Amino acid sequence: MSSAERRYQRGLAEGRRVVGAFCCLDGYAPAHILASAGFDFLVYDRQHAAYSWPELEQICFRVRSEGASPFIRTASTEEAEINLALDLPVDGIVLPNLASAEDTRRALSYTRFPPEGVRSLGNERNDVIWKAYSAPRPTVGMLVEHPGAIEEIEQILELGIEFVWIGAHDLSGLMGLDPHTAFDPEGGMAPELERAYARVRAAAKRHGVPFWGTPATGDQVAIGAVDARLLHHAASAAVERQRSA
Repeated sequence: MSSAERRYQRGLAEGRRVVGAFCCLDGYAPAHILASAGFDFLVYDRQHAAYSWPELEQICFRVRSEGASPFIRTASTEEAEINLALDLPVDGIVLPNLASAEDTRRALSYTRFPPEGVRSLGNERNDVIWKAYSAPRPTVGMLVEHPGAIEEIEQILELGIEFVWIGAHDLSGLMGLDPHTAFDPEGGMAPELERAYARVRAAAKRHGVPFWGTPATGDQVAIGAVDARLLHHAASAAVERQRSA
């Protein structure tokens, strides 16, 4: 199944709401359940979760088998990390911790084959095992979580970033705000953070780049859940129902 046939890309083309989940639970079953439940895309966290590379490879195959689009939030923007992530059967990656347009230009060069970039080509393993190289032109977006990236967001989007998603907690901390109180998905956000959101959202609109928001923000693309929180909420609700039955 090509990336164009999976739900993230198809949803964007159709102009409908595209819903994803952020994933940090290791194991194949949670991934398969979320993909089969109908999420359009799933983002797997290499930065803070406990995934191994072989595990992520199998997770991506399971997600793709259900028509959903797998993305990887890389642990860093180092060349080796990006090369390994793009050797997985992914639709795209989310780049963290970019502080400037120059940081972004360098990281993007690792995602494109020569002469456009310096991405390494030589994945004989994938060619032999599943008869395909990884995506020759993956979807590459960024997690905006540094004040420097806010300041240079126009220049950054001119480089070819294909979606933006704000890392509210890290951005709050680097802005000198309390990350635990500056952003509350249900209770609003600090004015400084709200201005940063507005600046990035407006720049994304000018450049025709999807802004990954939440279901409450009205953006076309929404991260609607975190897998660990989904499981905890459902389990807590089940316990409460049993106790009150």
